[in-house]
Amino acid sequence: MNDIQDVIQQIKESVDIVDIISSYISISPSGSNYKALCPFHSEKTPSFIISSQKQMYKCFGCGEGGDVIKFVMKMENLDFVEALKFLGQKVGIQINSNNISKIDREKLNKEQKLLQIHAHAARYFFANLMKKDNSGYKYLISRGLDEKTIKYFGLGYASYSWDNLIKYLLNKGYKIEEIVDCGLAIPKKNGKGYIDRFINRVIFPIFNTTGNVIGFGGRVLDNSLPKYLNSPDTQIFNKRFNLYGLNFARKNISDKTLIIVEGYMDVITLFQFGIKNVVASLGTSLTKEQGKLIKKYANKVIIAYDCDEAGVAATIRGMDILKEAGLDVKVLKLDKAKDPDEYIRTYGIEEFKNSIQNCISLYEFKINILRKKYNLDIDDERIKFTKEAALLIKEIKSPIEAEYYINLISKIANITPEAIKKEIYGRYYKNKFVKEKPKTIEKLKVETNTIENAEFQIMKILITRKDLRSVILLKLDIDDFLIDKNKEIVKFIIKNSDLDIISIDKIKHLDIDEKFLNKILDTDISHIDLKCDLNNLLTIFKRGSLKQRVDILCKRQADLEYEKKNNKNIDMSEVDMQLLQIGLDIMKIKKQIDNLI
Repeated sequence: MNDIQDVIQQIKESVDIVDIISSYISISPSGSNYKALCPFHSEKTPSFIISSQKQMYKCFGCGEGGDVIKFVMKMENLDFVEALKFLGQKVGIQINSNNISKIDREKLNKEQKLLQIHAHAARYFFANLMKKDNSGYKYLISRGLDEKTIKYFGLGYASYSWDNLIKYLLNKGYKIEEIVDCGLAIPKKNGKGYIDRFINRVIFPIFNTTGNVIGFGGRVLDNSLPKYLNSPDTQIFNKRFNLYGLNFARKNISDKTLIIVEGYMDVITLFQFGIKNVVASLGTSLTKEQGKLIKKYANKVIIAYDCDEAGVAATIRGMDILKEAGLDVKVLKLDKAKDPDEYIRTYGIEEFKNSIQNCISLYEFKINILRKKYNLDIDDERIKFTKEAALLIKEIKSPIEAEYYINLISKIANITPEAIKKEIYGRYYKNKFVKEKPKTIEKLKVETNTIENAEFQIMKILITRKDLRSVILLKLDIDDFLIDKNKEIVKFIIKNSDLDIISIDKIKHLDIDEKFLNKILDTDISHIDLKCDLNNLLTIFKRGSLKQRVDILCKRQADLEYEKKNNKNIDMSEVDMQLLQIGLDIMKIKKQIDNLI
């Protein structure tokens, strides 16, 4: 396979849309097609039709339709590339496998091995737990979990033994070095041999968004420390980039809202009670990377951390990170309990849902925290509270929001809004939100970087910098290159990735004139800081290339619409299918454009 389009085609040819859809919903034959109740809207009479011949589906009730990739995107709440990988795993196809150097291919093969080891370890822990006569199972039952929930989350138990897991995995044919690379074994203190990382702990498998086990969390069952122990960072797992439970939550996100809790048990308990759009931050403060991950699935976040001092501090840090990621942030008030698990078991699901409806904003939460620091019956304390609260309001850009919180502070501190405004904005506060008359500024001279120029710059880097080829080829597909001669050169580079500099004499057989090759070699890249600016250059080029593809598809779409309107002899159903496919392709490409950072 030479590029991603070949991979897409092979995946579509290798999977049967009927098999995939029937794994999600009940279907029945209807002539040469199949019918079902639509999974995307409520109906009593089946209007959801699946065409085995065309490998397409269409609901004549809500209008939803597409191919097998689109169906998986909808059902699993995945983006296009993730859906491809999801289907590829079912038929053993790896994305962009031929665009990857030998080193990167070895890296991917190792990742697959680590995933296999984690899957075996998860089964081992689960089998241990389900023997039931152990402290792990008794602990989970005592915490109110039922067996259905235990099985759903694949919970497990690491027995009180030093190396049972190691022996189990060695017996499966894995090497001790591979088990250590997974973080499942650690060296003994005397340096002679290895012991299991997780001993006498309840085990919580950590999944990635496509459902693969990538790490574990373990809660101790005695007085040992630490109370919670996570897998270390490995080639397939890094706490900064993952959220516990997201593989389950992403299928249950409604109104683009996600609840974030602190611990594994909070996620599992809420899920058991029917609150399924919930994730945990793996025992660490929220990171910018987690904020970006959340933004892929939600626009609004409700933080429901523990109510102790550490939980409050983590909430404040997390709010700022999530706000920076462009998310609307609210906080759940759980003053009556130490955490969501305890709250929902004590006060019930309805009370918890009411708390969700009455969650408070980022600034109201911060003001409430400040309020607890001071005794507002003492004048000096009241002044300190108001001054510190005023500093919070300075961050607010919206005049309406600022006015609301100024009035709130005024009521709490019994100080006039005017005085608070002067404290925030100074004596000229009235001009704060007055729109200034725009100033005339000189037009800046901006060096334009056309897509074609960017393509030649990238080609120059590909030809002359062996160390950067894998970076470029992982981010770009052959079809991203707009010039056919460049596509041929890229194909040659992929097949000959071990060559250092690709000289003219090495690619003369491609029947590309020397003048064109010299144009690439003469392209100036001296002004590009390849360490800092390469990713930006690739993103600019990829976005421009994708937009051109959209333009081409839109033109094809318009031509077909014109032909459909003016040519009465054409097969209307065939044209409709072509138009549907083009529409889907445009949506996929626009999704790719939106996902470019």
